[in-house]
Amino acid sequence: MNEMMKNNMWFKAAFLTFVFCAFGFVQSRADIQLTVDVANKTASTVVVVYQTTIVEIPLDDNGHGSHTFQHIGAVHASLFYGMDSKNIFLEDGDRIHISFDGADFKESVKFEADGGKEKIFKYLNQVTLLDVPQEKMALPFEEYAALVDKKEESMMRILKAWKLDEVSPRFVTVETGRIRYAYASSLMMYAVGHPFVAQDTTYRPDEAYYDTLKKYAVADENLVELKEYREYMKEIARMFGCKKEEAKTPYDRTICMMNYIADHIEDDKVKQALLNVLAIEQVEQYGISNIDELLNLHGTYVTDPILQAAFKEKYDAWDLARPGNPSPDFRAWDVDGKAYTVADFKGKYVYIDLWATWCGPCRREMPFLKQLEEEYKGRNITFLSLSTDARKADWLKMVKSQPMTGIQLHLGTGSRFQTAYKADGIPHFILLDPEGKIVNANMLRPSSPDIRGYLDRQPGL
Repeated sequence: MNEMMKNNMWFKAAFLTFVFCAFGFVQSRADIQLTVDVANKTASTVVVVYQTTIVEIPLDDNGHGSHTFQHIGAVHASLFYGMDSKNIFLEDGDRIHISFDGADFKESVKFEADGGKEKIFKYLNQVTLLDVPQEKMALPFEEYAALVDKKEESMMRILKAWKLDEVSPRFVTVETGRIRYAYASSLMMYAVGHPFVAQDTTYRPDEAYYDTLKKYAVADENLVELKEYREYMKEIARMFGCKKEEAKTPYDRTICMMNYIADHIEDDKVKQALLNVLAIEQVEQYGISNIDELLNLHGTYVTDPILQAAFKEKYDAWDLARPGNPSPDFRAWDVDGKAYTVADFKGKYVYIDLWATWCGPCRREMPFLKQLEEEYKGRNITFLSLSTDARKADWLKMVKSQPMTGIQLHLGTGSRFQTAYKADGIPHFILLDPEGKIVNANMLRPSSPDIRGYLDRQPGL
């Protein structure tokens, strides 16, 4: 092998090693193992809450439970047992064991972890951030800011005195950020609190106020998983990115905040994390209807597979009409006023027709629906028509005056059932299986030449 080939092979090997270290090792995170043992169990679960995630850890008959946390870097969390809680810190690679007496949770908790991290647990549950008294917001901003700085310096001295950098330098970095941004948020609240406390309705924030806030608006990859940092950065995006006339709804506000972050945060890791948490919060609170602009922004800028998976999980939880899911429920009435729900039709496939008396395309499907029902008479399927008429009287008049096939019920307009299926237009057809699970949320119309083949392929129909 000549020297040039050796050099080329060495270069390739070194390059691949660099790529692995720079992109593979840094991005991979070791799982966190948490085990719990409870004596005198008084609750069936232990709950861990961090960021936007709630993890329920079931306890067996012996009071033992365990959970593996994945894709976590370093986060503050709360561990709940019943209504009581303790603060904990989760760092990738941790092996944590928590034990306590269920009858005396607060006093009996024992925290065990490698590397002396019991000291961090003790710090988190013994040291409290010093509040800045609300009445101090009556001071001029410069004086209030100086007071906040003193409080922050005091807490930093306490953190340093615990010498936790000997246990986990990463914790000290994150905790320093938590202290810093907790007090930065106090400064941010001044614009709201000062007029109220000082009874000064003429107050308007000046440049010094905004300049002070901007000093804290720094992209820091070490703090992207810290709640206090994220909340502050999101509020900065709202404050500087949302004009009043552009943010009339929560969704509008989310979009203008996302646009601001996309345009002004250069650090890609911070940008992706903030955009992802904004998208998740919007979906969790308001669902997934009419969020195309959000999906465009998220799909363009959030490329990290872990963040994408976290968003998809929240999105799918709202996607109630996925095949295989139990059908969203309804409450609808027949001509005699008897109420029905999805459960009343279990045991057979259910072909649902969402329609209304005023809908021309709906009425054009009726002869095909009648023919389909006749052909499948005696088969394991029910044909159910749900009227979305706003006026029940209109539906009653048509049902009583014309021969109608199948089961006729009045659902009404604006139902959660119709919203869950995103049935913005009618007619809309749905097929459920005998267990009440969704087979097809956008089923073929009765007039489709393919519908019989589709139905015949269903097992047991």
